[in-house]
Amino acid sequence: MRTLISIILTMLITGTFVIAQDREVKKETLAGHTLYTVLEKGDIPAVYNPEFYTAEDADEFYFADEPLMIVSKDGVSHAYSTWHLDHHEIVNDRIENISFAATW
Repeated sequence: MRTLISIILTMLITGTFVIAQDREVKKETLAGHTLYTVLEKGDIPAVYNPEFYTAEDADEFYFADEPLMIVSKDGVSHAYSTWHLDHHEIVNDRIENISFAATW
């Protein structure tokens, strides 16, 4: 936890969080509710051609209780960490001849 706090403080001090600071915030009303748009289309990049670990190797990189989104077909499974999806929101992937998007 201490490392995470250090990373966040470093990002704040160095100005890494500037996505909304350098942009005009768009404000609109929809059904009586105010909506604020701070991210433009493309600001959260999708993942294309993801790489995967074997289940054994994944134990080194992920927590045992880490939430995953899993897509399986004919015994082939692809697992996506919801923590990673928080940063990308969409993974464009393929199992055999079926293309799909895993979204979060």
